[in-house]
Amino acid sequence: MEFMLIHTTGNTMTQEMLATSAEMGKKLMAKPEAFAPGAKLLSAYHARGKSTIFCLWEAPNLDSLAPLSEQLLLFGWETDIIPVDKMEAHLKKADEAMEAMRKKK
Repeated sequence: MEFMLIHTTGNTMTQEMLATSAEMGKKLMAKPEAFAPGAKLLSAYHARGKSTIFCLWEAPNLDSLAPLSEQLLLFGWETDIIPVDKMEAHLKKADEAMEAMRKKK
């Protein structure tokens, strides 16, 4: 299953916090599986001019991403984790839901 993680800073970060976050980011990019066992980092994007990072992960379940979000929280980052579907899967589910609604009438 794929998950979108949206990381935002919870408050104003000090210079030390930024440096620590940058080091953690380098380690994460070098070996993502060390931060989220069993998961695979598909892509990561930094929003220019904002303290926001978007990451797309493939993971067996939500629990496999918990250690990563807990570590980030210790460094001042809040994380929203959103389960996502590929468009093909979404359209199939939408068709099934529409068909179920038609049958109820």
